[in-house]
Amino acid sequence: MSNKETIPVYIKIDTEIVDDNGNENITKSENGSYIYKGHIHMVKYEEEFEDLGTVYTTIVIQDDRISIKREGPLQMHQVFRIGASTECVYYHPYGKFRMETTTHRMQFIKGYGNRSGKVFLNYDVVLNDQEPRRHIFELQFQEEDAK
Repeated sequence: MSNKETIPVYIKIDTEIVDDNGNENITKSENGSYIYKGHIHMVKYEEEFEDLGTVYTTIVIQDDRISIKREGPLQMHQVFRIGASTECVYYHPYGKFRMETTTHRMQFIKGYGNRSGKVFLNYDVVLNDQEPRRHIFELQFQEEDAK
């Protein structure tokens, strides 16, 4: 495929964070776009935070890695690679944090005709040398017309 295609999608995100204090579950729904060209897939969406403003998120899916880039009042570029530890700096209005990510599992499942899909990540995050927290991230997207 030589042309890239952009599809408006409905996005559902489920995140579970596990640490010594228990589990925290976060579920969000957003509208965004799914873009693919060859072996590169992207999901883009905007999140509105009451106390911060708009954060722009781009998820890039490639054969050997997945990356999440956030821009706006929150900024980071987090890279996921199976069995590898990656680092980035997480910029927040309250300060900047060193973030180390160890990916245990990642999976991208394309739906029929590239009109839907699912991204699954299971990873640990260490912020500024604190105790690691396990994250389970699942993003599902579906073409808006096909809801």
